[in-house]
Amino acid sequence: MVIAVLVAAAMGMMDMAVEAGGAIEYTEFVYSKCNAKGIPGGSPFYGNLGMTLHQLVENTGYADFDFKTQNGGGRCPAFGHATCDLQVLQSPDDCTDCLAHLANRIWATCNNAIGAEVKFVGCCLRYEQYRF
Repeated sequence: MVIAVLVAAAMGMMDMAVEAGGAIEYTEFVYSKCNAKGIPGGSPFYGNLGMTLHQLVENTGYADFDFKTQNGGGRCPAFGHATCDLQVLQSPDDCTDCLAHLANRIWATCNNAIGAEVKFVGCCLRYEQYRF
């Protein structure tokens, strides 16, 4: 199904990429990139990352579907960037929903990585310990 959705998107026919229920599968997994280094136990990076992910989920749909943020300072800042695809998603709420699913998936996919990028058909989220 992922290949069919990507081909349909490339051909400008995203409205035809539907599941049996008729809804666009904007939470369909596309790819992930995960840093091999894990977040150290007890690191304040966890709290900064939690705030960063929350801000990305809540604000991207209302910031022209492209939002960057950072939290924390010193040795443990968390930087994040999220985007939503306007050709796939119909509203800011769809963007928020897509990113909420993705923020939950990023932990399971990248297993506590200190930096990660995960993309669904409708949205993409990246976080790092450095500015990018």
